[in-house]
Amino acid sequence: MLKSNPLKNYIIGEVTTSSGANKQIYKMTNTMGIDANYLVSKQWSVNLGVNRAMHINLLSDPDPVRVSNTTEYTTWIYAYKYTSYLIGARYNQYDKFFQCNIHYAGMAKQAIENNGGAGGGIITNGNGLSSTILSRKENTFVISPEYGITGVSSFDLPMELSVGLHIPTSIFSKEQATFIRNGSNAGTNNLNFTQAAVWLRVRIPFLVWSRNPKAPKPVIVTKPAPQKTVEYEGKKVATGEKIILKSLQFEQAKDVLSPSAMAELDKVEQLMQQSSTMIIEIIGHTSDEGDRNSNIELSLKRAKACKEYLLKKGIKSNRIQVRGMGPDSPISRTDKSLNRRVEMQIIRM
Repeated sequence: MLKSNPLKNYIIGEVTTSSGANKQIYKMTNTMGIDANYLVSKQWSVNLGVNRAMHINLLSDPDPVRVSNTTEYTTWIYAYKYTSYLIGARYNQYDKFFQCNIHYAGMAKQAIENNGGAGGGIITNGNGLSSTILSRKENTFVISPEYGITGVSSFDLPMELSVGLHIPTSIFSKEQATFIRNGSNAGTNNLNFTQAAVWLRVRIPFLVWSRNPKAPKPVIVTKPAPQKTVEYEGKKVATGEKIILKSLQFEQAKDVLSPSAMAELDKVEQLMQQSSTMIIEIIGHTSDEGDRNSNIELSLKRAKACKEYLLKKGIKSNRIQVRGMGPDSPISRTDKSLNRRVEMQIIRM
């Protein structure tokens, strides 16, 4: 007989013989593909993608069925590959993200039947196991929620690590397994297979195209609303105003904080300690020397280095946002060193 054994490592079931020996059924899935991620706002984006997946079902038999003096039934396996297309949405919050996609696989039935997954088995001298396909869906849909974090790898490459689920909307394949002993039916089980999976995903994102945001339309008010201000190095700063952190300088192509940069960040930490509700954004900039995409990555790494320093000082993570602008917002055309800067913007007092 077959008995359920869900979520025990990769095992999805066990076959128990009359002698009490267990034969475990394994199911594994791996995929690779590419996602196109288009930002529609600062935090929301639309996903389109394509994935190539392989499913493997393997019955590992430690106590094989002897069907003759020379033949033993030891394994029962099928593997198939198919292509799925996805569409979904993604929400970004600081260095974390959540997204949910819907996968469509219209060729899964054809793929599995082309790879020997149309039933079968082995029966010799009136003993063995046979498999019969009861039904198999042509088109399948899978819902895939996913939660992950973004960061920079040890090779200085941007990287995303996430965990997620494949939640099938229907049973993909219904099969019947019949155990034969001495030419007669010794037991029958119905097997339901789905494309469910728990998976760990690694992505390497890269920028393909960016657009310049439209300038906001001016708002005319008769009486300006009063704004809260704080004092930083003798200057009053209001909400939304940017401050250039002058002592926060980095060596060329590096993101390591210097002693003077740490001293500047100590001032920022003191400012945030004075107001427990203050939220800031740290914005990294570079000059236009070198590759633009590399400069954007470098500016983000520098901003994250500043955030990590403030976190170690006791500032909570949800009070600091980071952004890397690369070379897109220069303040000087003659002195490029002025463009290699870090700014602080007060989001909320």
